[in-house]
Amino acid sequence: MRRIALAAALAAAAAWGGPASAQAPDGAAAYNEACANCHRTPARFMRRFMEMTPEQRRAELDRFLTGHYAPDAARREAIIAWLEANHTRR
Repeated sequence: MRRIALAAALAAAAAWGGPASAQAPDGAAAYNEACANCHRTPARFMRRFMEMTPEQRRAELDRFLTGHYAPDAARREAIIAWLEANHTRR
């Protein structure tokens, strides 16, 4: 299941990158473009999601970002992966 999701995310990321790019979007850059104007501190933003399991957190972040300035699936996935990797430690 995870492999399918990863493959789908990578395919979507390649499409998101534009005609000359086959690279996945950078999560930090995507956060800065889509989120940082209002949510300057990612760790503070993530506080509301910390009591969730990783699976619940990813699902809730995906739901939230879909309607909140990151409708593109590859961009959402990049932001979520970056947040998970860098802002989930207590």
